[in-house]
Parts: sequence; structure tokens; C-alpha cells
Amino acid sequence: MWVGLDEVDWAALKHNYGSAEDVPDLLRQCAGPDPDDAEDAASDLLNLLFHQGGWVCSAASAALPFLLRLASAAEVKCRRTVMELVARLASEAQQVRERFLDPGWWPAWERVLPEVLVLLEDPEPWIRRDAADVVGVCGSSGELTLPSLLRRWQAEDDPATRLDVILALGQAVLRQPAGGHAAEVFDLLQGLLDAPEAQVRLAAVHALAQSKPDLPEQRLELLLEAVRDPSVELWHHTTAMDSGAQGVQHRTAALFPGPCTGFALGLLNDHPAEEQRTSALAQAAGLLAQWRSPAAVLLPLVAARLNDPACEARFRAAELLACLGPAASAHADEVAALLGDNAARTTRKRETIGEAALWALARMNDPRCLVPQVRDGIGGGAMTSRFAVLERDRVRLELGGVMLHPHRSADTA
Repeated sequence: MWVGLDEVDWAALKHNYGSAEDVPDLLRQCAGPDPDDAEDAASDLLNLLFHQGGWVCSAASAALPFLLRLASAAEVKCRRTVMELVARLASEAQQVRERFLDPGWWPAWERVLPEVLVLLEDPEPWIRRDAADVVGVCGSSGELTLPSLLRRWQAEDDPATRLDVILALGQAVLRQPAGGHAAEVFDLLQGLLDAPEAQVRLAAVHALAQSKPDLPEQRLELLLEAVRDPSVELWHHTTAMDSGAQGVQHRTAALFPGPCTGFALGLLNDHPAEEQRTSALAQAAGLLAQWRSPAAVLLPLVAARLNDPACEARFRAAELLACLGPAASAHADEVAALLGDNAARTTRKRETIGEAALWALARMNDPRCLVPQVRDGIGGGAMTSRFAVLERDRVRLELGGVMLHPHRSADTA
């Protein structure tokens, strides 16, 4: 595993914290028998060689072949973290400017690509998923990667890994010159739009959306069915998305080239799962952060969540109505009914439903916001600093990191 390791002049190479002379010991520690020590070393390498991205350092290029050897060894305890590091570096190499990319990266990558493709056949499903993710994000030509991905698809029986392979095929085919395996892959992905499994259909739309930007709008019902289906939890086990309902909703909403009120409306329809209902409110907020014209259409469904049995859903609904301000004043009575709701979120600040309702009434210019402030000693300045910042020509209101801009509009179709 370590052939050639000591022949590298590590002290002459750089990583995010200076000299790379500490890299060889960390690589060896990754192969050690203690799982905790190995994981610590892999995490240290992730920090040293990638940190927050922005460049691909010379130490990363030199470490790459040894990282692949670690990832290929079944006895290594930290294989997944090593694969995460490889994936991040491979992705970053596509994005950074040439002056931030070590000249040795591409030669090193070309040498290890066959080893990455071999990992698509690994006995462990999670390594196959990681390998598919790496192949998807790397810059290698589809001519080199598509045959291996197609073989993996034909042989794969793990449901989560199949989703990762679909997404990798969608990314790799974009790097395929016309002809070759490109037509075969596009035919395969097109056929998967009618697959019996809801999440396979969803993955196919994700895989095709970049080459067919109108597809998400055309397959709106398919997308809504998939993201609201209980099987959406399968994405938790994937590498490419690795998220629950809220993450899948967010990633799917991003497929639309413009605002899609129909998607947000579909998500806001009642659902038995609390995560689905609260996530739908987050998507509505995201849409309204970009465009205000859908507000009238979304308002009734947002207001309906004020009576949701879940504390988080009631809070988000009240806070979103606060962000809409006077435009939501028709629902002031429903909001006022929550002033005495002392249910608290599970966040560090433990905000209550009543606090969100109070701010919503203040934003609606409803006088019922005044009595609770006097009674409870809540200062208007404190409430303002907590929820909003007033600027000269616009109001920016924070909603989980989302800013609602009052002057932008879009079609609501």
C-alpha cells in the first residue's frame, strides 16, 4: 500500500496549513486497526487537503494514489471518509480557476481513474455508492466512465446505489462526445421516467434536467408524487443527495429554471408526515424569497398550517406570514389565536409559537401585537433585532437564512 510514499518530498509540498510533511503519518494512521484513530486521521486529511475548498493543493495530488489504495482496502476502517475526500477534491478540480489547481492534479487523476472505476464493483454497497458519486463529479470524459457505470447499472440490485448510479450517469453523459455510449445512456434515462419505483423516476428527472431544462415542468406530477412518497427516505442512504424529505424537496425545486408555484402548492397539500409538512413550508419560503407574486396563491395553504399539530409547522407558518406582513393580514385572527401558544421549538433559542404570532401581528400592523408586549415586557427593539432588519428601500426578513424581497415578482403559473 505504501510503495512510493517515502519517495515523495512531502516537506516541499503544501496543504491548507502549510508544509505537507505530516501527510504520510496520517495516511498510515488511516490504515491502523483502531477505528477511532483511523477516522480521526481521515478527518484530519480532509481538513488539511480540502478544508473549505477554493483550491487543489500540491499535497492533494501527491496523496491521491494513496487515498485510492486506502479506499480499495476492505480492512481500512475509514474508507467512507477517504472516499468523501476524493469526491470533494475531484469536484473542486472542476470548479477552481486554473491558477488554484495544482498542475499535478490531472496527471494524478488519470492514473487513479481505473482504480476508482474498480470500486464500482466493490462488495460493499456504500463504497459502490461513493464510487458512483466520485465518477459523477470528476472531470473525466464520459467515454472513459460511461461503460463502467452502465455495467454497474445492469448488475446493481441495491435500491439506494441504483439512485446514485442514475445520477452519476446523468452527470457523466454530459461529458461524453456525441455518439459512443451517449445515445444508450439517454435512452436508458428516458425509459426510467416510467419506471415502477417512484424514486427511480425522480432520479431520472434529476439526471436529465441539465440537458432537458423543460423536463421538470413537464413531469411536475411525477416529481410531487415521488418527493411526497414514503419511499423518499431511501435518499438518506445515497451518497449524491444523502438527505430526507426536506433536502430532496429543496434539490428538486432547484431543478426548475424559474419559479414553479405549482411545485410549492403541491408540497403544501396536507400530508401525514410532519417532516413533509414542515419541509413544504420551507420550500414556500424559498420560493417567496425570490418572487412575491405567488404569495396570494400560497397564502391559504400556509395559513392552514397555523392549526398544524406539529409545533415546528405552526411556528414556520406564523413566521412566514410575518414575513409577508400586510399581504397576510386577512389571516390576522388566526394568528392572534396563537398568542397564548407557549409550545417551544427544539432549537437552541427555544422560540415559542406565541412569539412568532406576536411578530406576525406586528408586521401586519395589527394592534393586538401591543398588549402581549406590554404584559410580557417584550421590547419592540428586541423583537425587531431578532426577526428583521429594516433598510432604506426594502425589508429583509430572516426566515431560516432566507430573505424575502418585496419588490420582485414572477408569473404564478
